Amino acid sequence: MDRRKKWLACGLAAFVLLSAGWVAFKMWRPHFNGNINALSVDLSAPFAYVFTPALSRLPRDIVQAPVVRDVLTENFAFYYEEQEDRLSLRGAIKRVAYERDTTLSDQLLTEALDTPAEMAWWPDAKGAARYWMLAMTRGTVATAVQGMAAIAAKDAQLKVIGTVRANGADVNVYALMLSSRRTLVLLSQGDRVVVLSDPGLLFNSDRQASAPALEVVTGLLSSDRRLSSAWRRNLGLPAQDEAARSRGNSEIVADARLLSLGYQHFFPGLRAVRFDLAPNGAALHTSLRVANAGTLPASPGDGGLWSALPANPAACTWLPVEWTQMETLMADAPPPGKGADPDVTPPDAAAMKALAAQFEGPAAICWYARSQLQTPLLVARIKADVDAATDAALARLARWIAPGKAKKSSPVAQIGALQWQSEVNAPWGLYGNGDAYKPTLARRGRWISFSPDDKLVELALITQAGGYPGVLDTLPPGAGTTLAVGTPSQVADLLQREAMAVLPAGQEALRQAAQQHLVPRLDALRKLPPARAIAQGMSDSDGWIAVEWQAMPSAPLSLAHQPK
Repeated sequence: MDRRKKWLACGLAAFVLLSAGWVAFKMWRPHFNGNINALSVDLSAPFAYVFTPALSRLPRDIVQAPVVRDVLTENFAFYYEEQEDRLSLRGAIKRVAYERDTTLSDQLLTEALDTPAEMAWWPDAKGAARYWMLAMTRGTVATAVQGMAAIAAKDAQLKVIGTVRANGADVNVYALMLSSRRTLVLLSQGDRVVVLSDPGLLFNSDRQASAPALEVVTGLLSSDRRLSSAWRRNLGLPAQDEAARSRGNSEIVADARLLSLGYQHFFPGLRAVRFDLAPNGAALHTSLRVANAGTLPASPGDGGLWSALPANPAACTWLPVEWTQMETLMADAPPPGKGADPDVTPPDAAAMKALAAQFEGPAAICWYARSQLQTPLLVARIKADVDAATDAALARLARWIAPGKAKKSSPVAQIGALQWQSEVNAPWGLYGNGDAYKPTLARRGRWISFSPDDKLVELALITQAGGYPGVLDTLPPGAGTTLAVGTPSQVADLLQREAMAVLPAGQEALRQAAQQHLVPRLDALRKLPPARAIAQGMSDSDGWIAVEWQAMPSAPLSLAHQPK
């Protein structure tokens, strides 16, 4: 072999070795390179929580639930049955069972997914609910995990990555590598099993267990029901007794921090939403958790809020706002940039405190089919007629909310209102070439209205003046506090138009896929009747209040009255 061939052979060998080393590095190191707990993941306070008699059955139960079964298809259940991580986990268990220990059943995953379990989720840095933990009581699975030490000593995919002290004993921590992007962590003690979606939920980059995370894991591994119920206590849920487990109901809880998409600061009065799902989807019950009863409408007869909102919305819901947070919000507002218009600065603390003291009760937010998803209408009420100082604070607040090309405040004489408006450049707009909005803040008497769509504010002012029907005019009589209303057909119209608007014009395949898969689901949604959510009594000591959904007759008002 001549020298050139030798150098070529050596180069290829070096390339192969470096590539193999890089692959090994990618397969192992990233799972410990970085402290996920630095993202403020509090394992004791999940953003979403599920208790279910059987995880494997939950997707099919959801599909069979009332209303849901009319919109979703069996593909929803098939997705979770054929989900990538589940298939990878099943394959890994089968391989280990075949290659390392024939006593490790390849049906282990099936047994684990068919047992009562609790599961919790937390968002990653982008807000997606990527990180999760699973806790269960299962002797067979626990025994299998505890017997993995001998296998882990000689298996490349399964490793012992540490030992932690839990409930007075040492517990091995196993890492099961499913792919270069996913490594699961397993711990077992007694009959209890805990699974984490990522080693970084428990360990930092130096593979040292985080003390707060370890405290949660230790509690979940405990056989003491009080210690293992930390998630439920944090969410204000009662401890699961045997009677509750025997009923076979699933509980699904979404914390408001997840539902608010980062805007929880604006309505901290809403804490969580809960769904109780009976086996096979036989019944679906809804509950809300509120911070205090004062964030609800004052009484069943208090229809003032609904009378100030234009009729025929696609969806409307109250917002349990804590108005005292307004002052804090302004304190956190960024300072104006160099050379900024002084009128764009936030109102001072004293003005904000005075303005916040004027507001009372919940606010409401509504979407209309003829507008856009990003341009809802918000309406709130103040306690009494305002003075010039309050209007000045509102004007300055309006300039800070939308510091675009401002228009002078204008009185709307015919309906006794005052409004502040500006023009802001932004994509998907309502004006120009679809690149501008006209956000408007207005006051008529005690009502404050705001929307990036000025036409919705205009319609709200006309409604408050009695020139257009309000939502209250379309509500059937009956006891109970109306918390939300919705017209599925209009929701479907809004979602379809918005979805098609953002699809790239040149991506015909995406548009065809949307027509094939999305539109039929929206057509199913259109067949559902209008409905309202009614609060059932008062909230319990933990803030939970039951909600009943009641079908309503179709709105008697013509769609021609919808804002354009």
